[in-house]
Order: sequence, then structure tokens, then C-alpha cells
Amino acid sequence: HELTPADWTALKLVTDWLMVYRDATTQMSTTKQPMLSSTHAIFLGLQSHLKAALAKLPATADPVLRDGLVEAHLKLSDYFAKFDQSKYYMWATCAFSITLSY
Repeated sequence: HELTPADWTALKLVTDWLMVYRDATTQMSTTKQPMLSSTHAIFLGLQSHLKAALAKLPATADPVLRDGLVEAHLKLSDYFAKFDQSKYYMWATCAFSITLSY
């Protein structure tokens, strides 16, 4: 089976998305003690990347690709809701702000 130009375009898009996730995973796994604030920033970067990728996705793109991006974006939104509800994240944010003011 020979790949069409549309197939190659889809593969390029998926490869780009996977590289962003690989970079995020590497960032989170190379720290000795990951912090909530850095995790939040990484998730925000992933979500921004997904939003931009969705905006750039051609109308002719396979619906499976679009659905996958939307689902990933929604999953990250779920994590943001957990951050917002966490008393630990709020405490860590306040403590970090106080530390920076000195």
C-alpha cells in the first residue's frame, strides 16, 4: 500500500505533536522533584500547542486526527480543573509568590 500525499501530511502532523509530548515528558522526568507550578506550566504549554495545531489543521484533515486533538485538549482541561480545586496548588502558588517578594 502506497502512502498518499495526504497520508504523509497527516504523519508529519502527528510526528510534530508527539515531539511536543516527548519534550514535555522529558522536562517532567529530568527534575529530581517535579513541582506543581512547573507541571502546570508544562500542561499549559501542551494545551496551547494543541489549540494552535487545531487552528492550523486543514479542513480536509482526517476527522480521527481532529477528534484526537480535541480529546487531548479536553483531557488537559480536566487536569487544570484538578489543579484549580487543589488546596496544595493554591498553597504552593502563594508560598512561591511570597518567596519571590523577598
